[in-house]
Amino acid sequence: MHRLPYDVQLSVVRLLNTTDILRLCATCKTLQALLTDRSMWHRALSRLLLRFPQPQLTRRLPKLTVEELKHEVLQAARLDRLWHALDYHPRLIRSFHRDRNVEHVSLVAGGNWLIVVLYDGSLELQELGAQTPAATLPPSLTEDESVIYLSSFVSLTNDHEDILILQMGVRYNQCNIYVYRVAVVDPSPAFLLIGKISVAGSVWCCASGGQLLVYGLESGGGDMILHVCPIGPQYTRPGAGKSQVSLNIGPWSADEDFTISVLSEHQLMLSYHGGLFIYEIPPFPMVDPSPSSSDTEAAPPLIHSVRPVWSCRCDIGSGIYRISPFSWSAGTGLGDEPQQRPLVIAGTRALHVIRVHPDSQVDYREIPYPLVLGAEIGYMGLGAVGLRRAIWDCSETRNGSLHVHFRTYSLPRSILDLSEDDPDYEPGELWVRGKLGSFSVTLDPEEHLVNLCLEESSGRVCLLLNNITTGARRIAVIDAV
Repeated sequence: MHRLPYDVQLSVVRLLNTTDILRLCATCKTLQALLTDRSMWHRALSRLLLRFPQPQLTRRLPKLTVEELKHEVLQAARLDRLWHALDYHPRLIRSFHRDRNVEHVSLVAGGNWLIVVLYDGSLELQELGAQTPAATLPPSLTEDESVIYLSSFVSLTNDHEDILILQMGVRYNQCNIYVYRVAVVDPSPAFLLIGKISVAGSVWCCASGGQLLVYGLESGGGDMILHVCPIGPQYTRPGAGKSQVSLNIGPWSADEDFTISVLSEHQLMLSYHGGLFIYEIPPFPMVDPSPSSSDTEAAPPLIHSVRPVWSCRCDIGSGIYRISPFSWSAGTGLGDEPQQRPLVIAGTRALHVIRVHPDSQVDYREIPYPLVLGAEIGYMGLGAVGLRRAIWDCSETRNGSLHVHFRTYSLPRSILDLSEDDPDYEPGELWVRGKLGSFSVTLDPEEHLVNLCLEESSGRVCLLLNNITTGARRIAVIDAV
């Protein structure tokens, strides 16, 4: 093969997976030179980024060196191979000791930056290994207000990464929802406000995706109203016109917890423990964009009584929080065809996979976990799901446990329609039903797990741990493999 023209050699190598590339290039010095070819590693990483978004890495892609490109590709291959190993020991655990004001933590795509959400609603953006945050955002509440409930959600597309903050103030009927775009590359690390909604009433759930913000609000008569608002810099300018559509989905019990997922600019999905429902988003009304228009002058939004265009009764248990954030399909796939990313939910008995096609047809599959005969998954606590990997806490004893036991899961290649000879994956690695693995993390005797997030491109897991005696909190960032 070393006698072939160089461009032919490259064409052959590009058909191989990462392991076979390394084996081939180890056969002789002539072929080993292929490992220094930037175009080969650039193409391999570009393929991965099309399927698994990392907005910050995509922006840096033209400037990455050959070694940096090679490292990213090899790391992805290593994670695909080792994520489903049984009872392995995490490679590295870094701890950051904080006070009780830390409420949530999330990893930015790429795994090198942390978003820290404090109880008062302020935000910090900190690089791993740095002593101080690179960017901070002060609390938005006034001096006479305080937070009685706060939650955060991260959404991701090929182009950007957003964090959504839901605050319920001490005034019970006042909720504020903020959407910030996260930037850790040029020009500097920062949070950019791209959407803000203030509503009267108790918001049950909210989500963002693409350029939409959705939140659920009780109607006052027992019905659930889903409000859909466009977000972006053009809507945060003073005097910008406001637009909103509202969907009355019918009676909903306050005891029924649920999750909203934005599937596209035309559809959203509502998930709860007993089933899944997809709704069409009606067209937005025309608004007057002139500076004279204001929130106080806007007419009340028309509420559409709607029925789901697709629904499925299924037992996903408490898995509504173990749901893939990669539901917004903003980029294009290989061959410039529209990329339809599936929505993945890790239920207590099986994996639930939903793919909405361009013609609005819904492909739903329930994939049992790969367990031996008679075995069970058991308890499933806090967890996170991506497109390649999932993780959840399976510790039966919450407080007083000296370890947190995690179950890891390599998702089946079939959900991405990958063939056995796909060059981005090892043949036979993921199987039809995926593979299960596990590892444990040692805790202090008085610590318990508050929340968990997974950054699957790096394989890093971030834990927020609380000391039940002192109230102090510890952030543990785990390099799992």
